[in-house]
Order: sequence, then C-alpha cells, then structure tokens
Amino acid sequence: MSQLTLRNNTAYMAQFVVLNGGQMIARTPGVAPGAQVTIPTAATYQVTATTVIERNTYTSAPMDVTGATGFLAQVLQVASLGTYEFNVAQVASSNSGQLQFQKTCVSPVTFAVSKDGAPLQSVVVNNAFEVRTLDIGDTFYVFDAAPGSGRS
Repeated sequence: MSQLTLRNNTAYMAQFVVLNGGQMIARTPGVAPGAQVTIPTAATYQVTATTVIERNTYTSAPMDVTGATGFLAQVLQVASLGTYEFNVAQVASSNSGQLQFQKTCVSPVTFAVSKDGAPLQSVVVNNAFEVRTLDIGDTFYVFDAAPGSGRS
C-alpha cells in the first residue's frame, strides 16, 4: 500500500491538507510538534450526485472510484408515472489523470467525493454538457492548514 508520512518539525500544532492533483485526499486533525501522521495514497473513493428538480431533491447511489473515471448525470421523465428519474452513469474519462463530471439536465448537479464516509470535496456542474474536472495525477501537494501558519 502506498502512503505519505508527514512529520510536524515545528514548535506549533499543524493541520495538514494533502492534495493528489486537484483532489483533496486528506485533512488531518491537529498534529503535535514532533509528531507524524501517515496518509494512504491508494484508495477507493465514493462519488454521489445531487440535483433539485421542481423543489424535489434527487441523490444518486454512491459509486466507488479507484482511478480516472467520468460521470454523466441525466434526468429522465417517466411520463406514465408523471415523475422524474435521476440517473448517473460512469463513463470513460478522456484523460487518464482526471475525474470528469458532466450533466445533460437543466438543474445544477453537485458531485460529492468522499472516502470512508467522510466528505472530501464537491464539484458543481452548472451548464449542460460542460465538463468539470478534478486532477488525480501522481503529483501530491501538502499544505499546513493551521490558522495563521502561512506555511506550506
């Protein structure tokens, strides 16, 4: 299993944010001076999509993701029942280092990315056929997110 080990070599409490490309993969609680934390870098994430249609909220079932994947959100009208069906399909990503999100419906769609049930970040697609991306390449960025730290 791949992992990053982060050590706080300062005299202050540190909170680390770890990005894999543009995807937030971890936000640590406070790490004491001289302490370290290990962050796994290979993992499965869950993606759910949500939209609002005629004042009703529709949410997709969680979809597991382990690498570059595309997601297409669609709303289908079920005329015989007078209802709507919100459907999110996994499609091929056109870039091997990206998660790609798009929709064909009118309402904005929010794609929520989580890991082990904890939310990491959201991507909102406002326009139909617009492709929003989240880089997940092999470049990692680590920031100290402690208030007022100014360190990275």
